[in-house]
Amino acid sequence: MGIILNLHEVHDPFWLENILCFLKKNYNPVRQTELTSLCKNGNEKKPICHITVDDGDKSFYKAIFPVLKKHMIPATIFVSPDLVINQRDFWFQEINGYEKQKLLRILSDVIDIDENNLNKFPLVDIFKCLTINLIWEVIDRYKMKYQPRKKPCHSMDVNELKEIDNSGLVTVGAHTLRHPILANEELTVSKNEIISSFTGLADILGHKIECFAYPNGMPVLDFGQREMDILKDYGCSYSFSTESGNFNSRSNLLSIPRYGLNCGESRLYFKNKLFFGAQWNKIMKLKPGNESRNRKAILRIIKK
Repeated sequence: MGIILNLHEVHDPFWLENILCFLKKNYNPVRQTELTSLCKNGNEKKPICHITVDDGDKSFYKAIFPVLKKHMIPATIFVSPDLVINQRDFWFQEINGYEKQKLLRILSDVIDIDENNLNKFPLVDIFKCLTINLIWEVIDRYKMKYQPRKKPCHSMDVNELKEIDNSGLVTVGAHTLRHPILANEELTVSKNEIISSFTGLADILGHKIECFAYPNGMPVLDFGQREMDILKDYGCSYSFSTESGNFNSRSNLLSIPRYGLNCGESRLYFKNKLFFGAQWNKIMKLKPGNESRNRKAILRIIKK
């Protein structure tokens, strides 16, 4: 049995080092390629663990990678080749700092809906109910109309990505081209977003890409059997969700569970996640205003 952790941005290497020291004491950090064989054998003195990081943020290169090298802990990072090459941001990074009412006003014009019906929901939850082309149409209209100040790019560049890939410590995996919620998309869009992210990374790094992480990553809500079939047909070895739970020999290798780990959260909070295991998602859904409940309500409003 083992656990797989999922990080995004980390700007505090001291916090990360504290977490990694806890993991080394209680778990055996392994490479992604060792997950299946070690779980099947079950001969390890300690349960195994693996670190994953989504989105390819520059903080991986600046804060996470140095700590991994210091402690010689392997990890996997999931990135988009489009962002790396063109030095662009994902849509949720782009809208950070934009004025909510102005965005909703544009959205209401595009899809003919009363913006007041959506105002009580977090902006990111609203956008997660849209197709990726619609998201960027709203963003482009906002930029044209209000001309917001250009922000520094969050993504690593090609040279940084090649360096971590050549380190022998980090596995690079695919994460779509534009971070759509795949369940919102038509089959052709979903398939292109997935496969083009594999081929794009292979072109950059000069070798085949074996693994994938679903954007946002909750089964059913964000992806389904359709996406797993696309990955299976392509020959993907491992695909990761964001559903909480332990990894074992019975785990679906096309929907591997991961425990989310946010920079700054306490060790006690982290231990609680591990203690509750697969029940953690259910506990989080009990919180008022949780994302799953919000998005289902938003979809009902949009479909009307």
